[in-house]
Amino acid sequence: MRVSFWVMMAVLGSAFLHALWNSLLKVGASRMGAMVLMSVCEIPIGVAVVMALPPLDHAAVAPWVIGAGCAHFFYKLFLTYAYERGDLSRVYPIARGSAPLVVGVVSPFFLSDIVTPMEFAGIAVLGAGILMMAQGVFSSGENRRLIPYALGSACATATYTLIDGQGARVAGDAVAYIAWVFVADGLFFAAGIMLWKGVDVLPRQRKAWGIGIAAAAA
Repeated sequence: MRVSFWVMMAVLGSAFLHALWNSLLKVGASRMGAMVLMSVCEIPIGVAVVMALPPLDHAAVAPWVIGAGCAHFFYKLFLTYAYERGDLSRVYPIARGSAPLVVGVVSPFFLSDIVTPMEFAGIAVLGAGILMMAQGVFSSGENRRLIPYALGSACATATYTLIDGQGARVAGDAVAYIAWVFVADGLFFAAGIMLWKGVDVLPRQRKAWGIGIAAAAA
């Protein structure tokens, strides 16, 4: 019971930090620039964690890290476009409320974890509750162009969740594995977007860099 309690606290802490960096992304003028900046800043953080831990079996772990990095690229891309078209209070519940439902449905086909009917009912209730927070986009005539991007973000989230679930098992060290994922994620997104849109996508303001560092740390 004690272990389960601290696992629950870790999950809730993770949820808080995730909501925090999403909120920070909405502070700047350019959503894409803010996402690139956060990606740049998360690379040295991931490297620092990797250097502090024992090395992994790179040959076994690399495919999972690369796969997760690619999934994160599309997750960030869809999320950025969704935020450019809608408010955090609408995008975030759709993107985060849908992802656990997708994972719950497809995970039995890819992972050894068994989701019981009662557990899946709990996931469904929580997911539906989160989605209800965004009901205004469906009922109040708000801009619905954000919906496909928010759902795309949810599907990418479900994809990297499944990849990470297996990748962490292969690595044998979840923290080291996730640190490598942050490095790959940051490199893939920052390099990809700057090759696409040019280096001018990076904000120049000192405040923007402070927010980017805070979001990456979260």
